[in-house]
Amino acid sequence: MATQPILDPTVLEAGRRALLARGTSGRGDEDIVLTRARGSLVWDVDGREYIDCTSQAWSNNLGANDPRVVEAAIEQLREITHIRPVYSSLPLFELSAKLVEIAPGGLDRVSYSLHGSTAVETAMKVSLRNRPAARNILVLQDAYHGRSLATLAASWPHPGDPFSPLQPRFTRVPAPNPYRPRIGLDPEADAALCLDLLRDTIRKGVDGGVAAVMMEPIQGNGGHIEFPRSWYAGVRQICEEEDVLLVLDEIQTGFGRLGAMWGSEYYDITPDILVFGKAVGGGFPLAGVLVAEHIQAFESGDDQLTFGEFPVSLAAGLATIKASEEDDVCTQSRDRGIHATKRLLDMQRRHPLIGDVRCPGLMVAIELVQDRETKAPSPAAAREIARRSAQRGVLFGESRYAGLGDIIKVKPPLDIPYEQLDQALDVLDEVIAELEGEGLR
Repeated sequence: MATQPILDPTVLEAGRRALLARGTSGRGDEDIVLTRARGSLVWDVDGREYIDCTSQAWSNNLGANDPRVVEAAIEQLREITHIRPVYSSLPLFELSAKLVEIAPGGLDRVSYSLHGSTAVETAMKVSLRNRPAARNILVLQDAYHGRSLATLAASWPHPGDPFSPLQPRFTRVPAPNPYRPRIGLDPEADAALCLDLLRDTIRKGVDGGVAAVMMEPIQGNGGHIEFPRSWYAGVRQICEEEDVLLVLDEIQTGFGRLGAMWGSEYYDITPDILVFGKAVGGGFPLAGVLVAEHIQAFESGDDQLTFGEFPVSLAAGLATIKASEEDDVCTQSRDRGIHATKRLLDMQRRHPLIGDVRCPGLMVAIELVQDRETKAPSPAAAREIARRSAQRGVLFGESRYAGLGDIIKVKPPLDIPYEQLDQALDVLDEVIAELEGEGLR
């Protein structure tokens, strides 16, 4: 193991005080200072090792610090680190050709950003450019599309939102939830009802027409919700019939996370615009959009970012995709996801706290409930599971936004060794049993 850096405690404390946002993410109880990462493992400043079932915000699908990605980035660093966006680079052309090659059919052009939120904003601008008579973009209730000024408004309501005077307005439409279908309905009937409501909203629910419907294939921060398959086909059909663009936000679901390269591939639904991010850069900041051939390009001045085509990230992204194909991470994700889901279903039979187990691939989660009959959520249990698991060397994800989350996410790198995956699940099993023994609900 590499030697851990020796840090002056006074510098650490001064740095903490200097951070504007420290504690506002809801993670103030877990101030872990990470210094190193390899594969599915990370180490903190004290040299303590953790199994990382968060993939660092679901970004390390390939595993942290993959040598092929690091070497590609270093090689690019030696040549040129920054290029004004009016010029081009070799990584720009190479990655663009590769992305179009692996994209869902018909998506043949690409644009880049460094953050998912700005990539989503690019998709919004493309939608409005291509439907100039329309004034609305529809999003789903409980959606999450980012935390920039515009994307925060497109996500599920921000508590005590002080930014609304400067935010665009989005209309949120209901979406099906198979675990909590509307009263008296089964999941399929709930999906059919929501499709009817979507069509009604497009036709007569807003003033000024609808440019696009934007949704995640699986709602990530909104509860890790996978919709019935009929919903995906129904949304595509409605968008075609109503001449509305379909935007899929695949920032979390892309690049193998579901056991397929794309969520759109897994659910057999081709969007007009696909937003990607997170895992594409192999740990380097990179995001963007893929658009269908019929989509009109931007006009001059519509979309340009000084560092949006950062050559180092582009080179890392190309290496990440090639390594992911070489290692067949889609198959690895599918197989490990089946393994994890079987183990979690076994835990569900033994642990009343587990209300539901969700997949596919390694986009795995459990929902914690106070009571299986009422399905009353238990965010307190989720917080405590994450805290105690971290103390035992496993980092699990949560839906902690606004303190509303009752979800524990098991989303490690797609090539995590089975031994490490089982060790993480053993800790989860142990902690849940411990909490139930203490009577926590």
